[in-house]
Amino acid sequence: MASEKISEEKQTITLEITVEPDIFKRSLQAAHRKNARYFQVPGFRKGKAPYPIVVNYYGEDVLYDDALNDALPKAYEAALEEQDIDVRSMPRFDIKTISGKEGLVFEAQVAIKPDVKLGQYEGVVAYRPDVTVEDQEIDARIEAARERVSRLVPVTDRPIKEGDSVTFDYEGLLDGEPFQGGSNEGHVLEIGSGAFIPGFEDGLIGHNVGDEFELPLTFPEEYHAEDLAGQDVVFNVKIHEIRVKELPALDDEFVHDVSESADTVDEYREEIRQEILKQKNSQADTVFEDNILDAIVKDAELSYSDLMVEDDIDQMIENQERQFAMYNLKFSDFLQYSGQTMYDFRKRQEVTSRKRIERACVLEAIRRAHEDQFKLGDELFEEEIAKAADEAGVSIDVFNNDYLKDDAQREDFRLRIEMQNLLEWLRSVSIATDVMPEIEDHEEDEAQGADELKDSDDRAQDAASDSEVDGAKSKDNVEGEE
Repeated sequence: MASEKISEEKQTITLEITVEPDIFKRSLQAAHRKNARYFQVPGFRKGKAPYPIVVNYYGEDVLYDDALNDALPKAYEAALEEQDIDVRSMPRFDIKTISGKEGLVFEAQVAIKPDVKLGQYEGVVAYRPDVTVEDQEIDARIEAARERVSRLVPVTDRPIKEGDSVTFDYEGLLDGEPFQGGSNEGHVLEIGSGAFIPGFEDGLIGHNVGDEFELPLTFPEEYHAEDLAGQDVVFNVKIHEIRVKELPALDDEFVHDVSESADTVDEYREEIRQEILKQKNSQADTVFEDNILDAIVKDAELSYSDLMVEDDIDQMIENQERQFAMYNLKFSDFLQYSGQTMYDFRKRQEVTSRKRIERACVLEAIRRAHEDQFKLGDELFEEEIAKAADEAGVSIDVFNNDYLKDDAQREDFRLRIEMQNLLEWLRSVSIATDVMPEIEDHEEDEAQGADELKDSDDRAQDAASDSEVDGAKSKDNVEGEE
């Protein structure tokens, strides 16, 4: 096997790789042995025809697919080793010659390591959002905590009103006859939830426990069940129980129930303030990091292969398809629904991919420039494993067995920690400003691409939720009017 570098441009190399006829013939013969049981030639028992007879009868090309699967990967790997190429993309193959007489000749196009010339990366001035915590935010957190520990208490001295939880029986009649899905006993409903068709919940307001009454209603014209759409019906209703949500008093006793460290309301408010502050600072640090990296990229000279961009977009699409498949949906249906072709989607995602690759390029270059500073020694590495295991709530042995099974996973974990340390260092040597940067056209494109990815994720979840709602509707027609 021989290889030759026939072009190198913008960090993309094209190799011409030759598999000599005698070597490729071995792959053809291996393909024959693999598929012999499928060949039936007159004069021979099925699967017993020798290689020359099969080639003569069926034609040599019947063996090409399996022969390529055997010969091409070996030749490609040998060529990479021979040319000493550090590959950074999936290969693109182009078959030039294939036959038992001439052997196999093909071209392989691959991306190589990006070329990075760093500019300024220390003392970069970058935008970081100002972080403040308002009293209203603390109040909202406290109200949410009160809601979580609230309880429903029976009401006997007044009629139903908005917000009550009501237990009741109902039976729906169309032309005096019960209709499918229109009846239930002991149903619990929160008044104001909008779970029933319009008018139903309003019709319960003002009634008391023990009341039995008729509730005439009209189904919406757009109702999903065609036999009920626009129909006048009557519901027979009996009220069994009214309960109201009771929130605990905001006092020290409540604080003891919901907090592990605070003893008083003031301490609890300060605890929440610090939690919100921590979250906001984390978000602000992420924005700060992004702007630091954008500034470093802008001041650097970068050359990288478009093949890396194509691979990154392919990975994004694969992730989207997997996300939709979780809900038994197709990503292609989302594209069609949103009026996009796959080409349109790829072009919009190109900006996002290039930004991700460029940031990764400068980070790798900085890490290499400060290798001794950020290289994680074995002792620190083990400390990070212990910390990660503690955060995951498992023992170190379990963490190693489950997450760091082989050298590749351990190296990936080590690199991730080194990159985290590098980003922390970049924040420490950069200068934060509260002046927001101007949004350039390509950043608007990137934001649009990110929104489309999020939209497609949300669409998958929404579609799955719609399917569940439709299932619930078919079970109980009167509920969940959309």
